[in-house]
Amino acid sequence: MKTTIITAALLLSGANAFAQSETPDSIPDNLIDLDEFVIVADKPIVQSDGAKLTYNMEEDPSSKGNTFMEALKKVPMISVDGEDNIRINGQNSFKIYVNGKEDPSLTANYKNVFKAMPSESVAKVEVITEPGAKYDAEGTAGIINIITVTKNTTDGYSGTVSASFSKQQASGSVYGRMRKGKLALSANADYADNSAFIQKNEGETIIENILNPDVPVLVNRQSQNITFRYVGGGLHLSYDLTPKDLITADATIYAVKGWAEKGSYTLSQTILDGNILTSLKRKMKGNLANTGLNAGAAWQHQFDDEGQKFILSYLYNYGYNNIDANYTKEEEIGNLSSSPFERIAMNGKNHEHTVQIDYINPFGGDRHTLETGAKAVWRRNNALSVQYLGTSSSTAIENEDNYSDLTQLQDIYSLYASYSGQFGNLKTTAGVRYEHTRMGIDFHQGTYSDFTTHLNDIVPNAALTYSFSQASNIRFAYQMRIRRPSLNSVNPFKVSYIQNQVEQGNPDLTSERANKLSLKYSNFGSVVGGNIGVEYSIKNNAITSYTYMLDGVQYNTYANIGKEQYFAVSGYMSWSIVPGLQLSLNARLQKDWLKSKSPDYSNSGWSVNYGANVNYKLPGDIKLNLYGGQKTRSYELQGHNNGWYYYGLGFSRDFLKNRSLTLTVSANNFLQDTMNYHWESTADGVTTTGNWTNYNWNVGISASWNFGNLKSGVKKVSSGINNDDKVESSKKGGGF
Repeated sequence: MKTTIITAALLLSGANAFAQSETPDSIPDNLIDLDEFVIVADKPIVQSDGAKLTYNMEEDPSSKGNTFMEALKKVPMISVDGEDNIRINGQNSFKIYVNGKEDPSLTANYKNVFKAMPSESVAKVEVITEPGAKYDAEGTAGIINIITVTKNTTDGYSGTVSASFSKQQASGSVYGRMRKGKLALSANADYADNSAFIQKNEGETIIENILNPDVPVLVNRQSQNITFRYVGGGLHLSYDLTPKDLITADATIYAVKGWAEKGSYTLSQTILDGNILTSLKRKMKGNLANTGLNAGAAWQHQFDDEGQKFILSYLYNYGYNNIDANYTKEEEIGNLSSSPFERIAMNGKNHEHTVQIDYINPFGGDRHTLETGAKAVWRRNNALSVQYLGTSSSTAIENEDNYSDLTQLQDIYSLYASYSGQFGNLKTTAGVRYEHTRMGIDFHQGTYSDFTTHLNDIVPNAALTYSFSQASNIRFAYQMRIRRPSLNSVNPFKVSYIQNQVEQGNPDLTSERANKLSLKYSNFGSVVGGNIGVEYSIKNNAITSYTYMLDGVQYNTYANIGKEQYFAVSGYMSWSIVPGLQLSLNARLQKDWLKSKSPDYSNSGWSVNYGANVNYKLPGDIKLNLYGGQKTRSYELQGHNNGWYYYGLGFSRDFLKNRSLTLTVSANNFLQDTMNYHWESTADGVTTTGNWTNYNWNVGISASWNFGNLKSGVKKVSSGINNDDKVESSKKGGGF
């Protein structure tokens, strides 16, 4: 048997010669006689084509032993602040997919889930900033697609068993896939908990009337220890019913259970000389639960050998979330007339059914492709929120003035059409999507009036790409995206995690629209590659979070009062300095302009976000990964969030035959005990500052064992349903 080893550099140097062939997908004649064709190359951690960036987490040894939330900090274009709010290019309006399908419960509760999910359960993270017309129009910043499975293209079986123990958590996962003839099957199971090293966080919020120094300063302090347990899994199968018919079915589920112990909340009023006027200290104990389930099936029929396809899909999503927190008074200074005991119970259930039809028609020798389809989503979200007051847990009764029981409905009907064509070196894509939304709230109890509203959105997009060579191109794109109000942002129920601070939704919200223009040049050569680009985005009628004071209470709510613009310059570079040493850099410079009317606020400023990764092969086959990054100040309508930074390293080495066993030691943010986060906002002469402290340094060890036996074969790929039309607004503060 003949064996040929070809390095990555040789393949890249021959790319242009392959491209000159009349059949660029074929192998030249002088290689046809090879019985075995082996490519030896390290997979790049980051890949980007201008519209989508892929982070290969499997290839990053320093991510092992971390939570998925911590690992996300290394993904270009994604930032995670000190309160675990995720942003794409500085924006919090995005959708979260798992294996190409959106999980509504995950989108609404990603903080709790990602802080419990082990990073080993994720193979890749895709950041899609320019979705086409085939994608739902929701999510102005784009889509985060979490890939946990790998498609099997060959007969046989393979799998991975991994385990890790670190200061953040202990975790384990099992993943396996197989293919036998017409049947392909994969399954995974993941588990994690942090009972060995319980997470701790502390926060402080200070409210001061800068226009009237005689008014007392209000100080809220909180601390809590959090224990969690995570269980997740999935099953995916496909069957070639006939040579032209493919059936797929899959289901995923996750569950997070959390407990807050030794929590304390202290509210005090002081004057400028520091004397305490009043103070209330309360002990807090609570728990949370988040569960998500989605299951779907699809039938794909191929009409001919040219790739003409028809796809019929169905998807069901279910989500459950619950927060139950008890507050017991421990100490009181002054006469506050506070309740000795308070309980807040919030329960939510989400049900969603989706039916989708897609038609794909390549023509003109695959130089042109027309896609069209229709989709219907029926969504019902139920939310029950109750406050109990009394002298103890056994005597507490419902507070009728702070009770909410409602159902939010969203029925979305959409049509789309898109075209892509290749004209020599020029590729063009264009599409349009129409979405009709019927949405409203049915209040089962209370004085709030039911309402229903209808939205109609036409969402176009277009792009032109000119290729100078096989490895370089320039791309100009226009993208429109919309953002509908979420359940939390329209729910009028008053939520008070901290005394005298209230979060409340606005039932009168409508959707917002964002328009973006971008120009990007990409050149991925054999040694140095990357891209650089500029973009401009504008949103009118933006759903804006703002703060106002009423009777000494600070309210945070939402309204369609914003106009948001930004201009950004961004770039990514990968450099294979010498064999075994690779460097990658990413950076983004952005200017934001924020403005609102009624109330009249404005803000603007520059921000920088950058990161670096170094991978080096040490003697003894030890792989070293070093990384670090920083996010400078970012701006909101009424204030700003101070920046943060991160860093870490990892060592890994392969053992056993075929390098099937990998051991990894990693550490991050280990030079200090805590990471501090600061934010500030001003409204009606009242300045609010917040300081949040996380004990998130980490060291750990992990092991991963690969097994299996793969043979030759071919697997077709099916399309499925993607729901990305809901958004959850990030909030200040954390915990229960």
